[in-house]
Amino acid sequence: MAFQHIDSFVEAVYTVFAEMLNPEMKEVKAGKPFFNDDPLRSYEIVVLVGVLGDIYGQVICGMTEETAKKIISRMLEMPVEKIDEMGKSAICELKNIIVGNASTNLSHVGYKCLITPPLIMMGGHVPSFLEHVDTALAIPIDTPYGKVEINLSLRKDDLAS
Repeated sequence: MAFQHIDSFVEAVYTVFAEMLNPEMKEVKAGKPFFNDDPLRSYEIVVLVGVLGDIYGQVICGMTEETAKKIISRMLEMPVEKIDEMGKSAICELKNIIVGNASTNLSHVGYKCLITPPLIMMGGHVPSFLEHVDTALAIPIDTPYGKVEINLSLRKDDLAS
């Protein structure tokens, strides 16, 4: 995976957090990327978005339940003690916006991509149709709400374009 693919997603996280969640302008920092051997079971909360087109695969956003509750609280502008359907919808929408921004960034460097609706998973349950997802490149992002890791399990489609 080329650096421009990684940069497109990291830039999207910075942009979305700055515009939607970070009025205090506290710093959002990317850490050192690493390979995550089980990105669908490594977190308490996982939001997955599929990518189709010149680049295809999955973008997996993982975090603790506490981090998710803080992000949802900020998005809904009210305290969240438990992640209900509204909270799940909010965190999925945030992930959708991040991946949408990233696909726009990728289009600026010549890649056409579409994204699938987000899927949220909690408690380590992975549907059988996703069992094939194993290793991903994880980029830890430190935010004012806690650590969020963006896991990229993407490939370039050599037959596209």
